[in-house]
Amino acid sequence: MPELPEVETVKRGLAKSLKNKVIKDFDCDWQKMINYPLKDYRDKILGLIVIDVERIAKMIKIKLSDNLNILIHLKMTGQLVFSQPEITEEKDCVIGGHPIIEGFNCLPNKYTHAKFIFTDNSHLFFNDVRKFGWVRLFNDQELKDQIAKLNMGAEPLRSEFTLRYLQNKLKSRPKSKIKPFLLDPKNLVGIGNIYSDEICYFAKISPERLVKSFKKNEIELIYKGIQAILKASIKEQGTTFRDYRNSSGEPGGYAKKLKVYGRNGQPCLKCKQIINKTKIAGRTSSFCPNCQK
Repeated sequence: MPELPEVETVKRGLAKSLKNKVIKDFDCDWQKMINYPLKDYRDKILGLIVIDVERIAKMIKIKLSDNLNILIHLKMTGQLVFSQPEITEEKDCVIGGHPIIEGFNCLPNKYTHAKFIFTDNSHLFFNDVRKFGWVRLFNDQELKDQIAKLNMGAEPLRSEFTLRYLQNKLKSRPKSKIKPFLLDPKNLVGIGNIYSDEICYFAKISPERLVKSFKKNEIELIYKGIQAILKASIKEQGTTFRDYRNSSGEPGGYAKKLKVYGRNGQPCLKCKQIINKTKIAGRTSSFCPNCQK
């Protein structure tokens, strides 16, 4: 599943491509992906203008005129492909999400389950191998209510996420291990397995440490690590997924900068000790037993 940097990367690519587009048609062959009958969904959005594309946690919001919003969740295997009217080169596409090699070929294809067609004949395709993702439609108030129900924590790269916020959240979960604490969207949104491992390495703490054991300087390092690593990954267009212009499904640039995630059995880049892995709350965690205490 893509994490915050990957979704942010997809959002930025789509924002450049979709703004001011007018929806001419919509189709979906998997009713579970949408929250209205197909005809009703189509009737509600035809003729509307794309005002902006934003990110809410790990979701993408396409803001439309008439106070409507399309909320998209890629889940585990979703992919968004924006194509120009005439696809002659790779540059005519913006592709983001799960790296489906076939996602670019012969659009729509067997993985395409929803598509938006705009008045200039450009298209936005939603491809999904396992059909877990969705493209739901909400008016402004409905969207606000939906987000409130999720009871999400702070966005790590926005002003609401302060050192004091993190300190208070940690204080409220003293018996939690730091790894599941970082993964819980009720504490922070957008951090998954990759970045929780990298944050722990940055802060020199074991992913198994109990929250109540942290000293002030360690909490400060966690706070700095969350922001530094997420910003660095966004700059590199993510780790496992990226906004790209070919069909190779190559990983984001940050994959080359990972310190522990996916490196178990290899030497630590600092001390040369072997990176270990363990299971914490059902998730595989990689860490250096020497650098992280």
